[in-house]
Amino acid sequence: MTRGDDMVRVFEAWDESEFLAARLALEASDIPFRVEGEFAPVSWGPTAAAKILRVPASRHDEAKQALQDSLRNDG
Repeated sequence: MTRGDDMVRVFEAWDESEFLAARLALEASDIPFRVEGEFAPVSWGPTAAAKILRVPASRHDEAKQALQDSLRNDG
């Protein structure tokens, strides 16, 4: 990651299980990431807030591939 590398959205998780799966996939691939947002209470309904995972723009394609591979292996 370079000093001026922009962080871009790579995944949006709407529940804790998909967030943890995505986070583990990025960690296993040694891809740095930042988490934004918080899950909202269930009582707020299906449009509640999500957690966003952001990665350096220079590693966006690698991160997308790691997430796709992880989902393919879980499904």
